[in-house]
Amino acid sequence: MSDPNVGTVIVNHIDELEAAFRYAHTTMQPMLEKAAASVIDDKRHELGWAGAAPADFDKAQWLAPEDWRMGGTSEEDEFYLSFSLQTTPCIDGHEPETWLGAIAGFAGAAIRLSATTDALGKREWKAFLKTQKPLLDDLVSRGFLYDPRVGDVALTVPINRQRLAVGFEEDTLDAALEPLARAIDRVDAARPTLDQLVGAIKRWVEK
Repeated sequence: MSDPNVGTVIVNHIDELEAAFRYAHTTMQPMLEKAAASVIDDKRHELGWAGAAPADFDKAQWLAPEDWRMGGTSEEDEFYLSFSLQTTPCIDGHEPETWLGAIAGFAGAAIRLSATTDALGKREWKAFLKTQKPLLDDLVSRGFLYDPRVGDVALTVPINRQRLAVGFEEDTLDAALEPLARAIDRVDAARPTLDQLVGAIKRWVEK
């Protein structure tokens, strides 16, 4: 469809578009925030991990094993490694206009559990990862993504759009967000490799 035709369609359907956009932000997103927070909170308690799961996508939803905590006490809230819920952009490089768009996979967007560290700055983290090829190769073999250009280590969370639609119809998103719980389990299953990565971060910091 050409740009002029797109404009015509938008103007002719502006009432529906504005209503849908508003509903996505004011009704659907709060449901998604609450459901995602519940999954993360349930899993971190089940695993005995640290973390935070506010029902607000503008705040960090994250988790990490206690063993990865810097300082070694629960009073310290910095971690050598943790995983947080983040979005990936569309194939054109732009972010979706809504979290619903990211979770539903609009134009190639997605959500993921992304690894971060409080021990290293962004540039140093990127340099550090380039020295850890065997560990990163193992993580990639387990389904993790590694982008050396930007230093991203992450696990994509694939959400079935049809299940998500049914979840909104039935007013429960538990089944639709099961992949998020499974992704956390995959992080836990990769603990032997991730523990080694944490050990390498400690040595890098202390050298």
